[in-house]
Amino acid sequence: MALLQRNQIRQTVLESLESVADLPANPEASDFSAFNDFQKHVFLSNLKGKINALPYYMNSGAESYLAYYDLSLTPDSTDDWPTVKDCIDWIVENQRVVYL
Repeated sequence: MALLQRNQIRQTVLESLESVADLPANPEASDFSAFNDFQKHVFLSNLKGKINALPYYMNSGAESYLAYYDLSLTPDSTDDWPTVKDCIDWIVENQRVVYL
């Protein structure tokens, strides 16, 4: 089973953030304190959708659509992440593969 690498997750998180906010010079140091509930919902929905849509990368590096990556997110997931870096690190540790 091949899990997503940090740089793949970082790119997906930043793309999801761009759906609700402009990214600062150092986005990993940013926090979610300025987000209202709607913005958090949009961010988390985009994040989950983008992670689910990524092809599954087999150990050989080949792509497959026989599995997908998933996250267990809740409406208040952003409350558990002091910064965007913490969000990325949490996803690295908590991603899972779902086989079709």
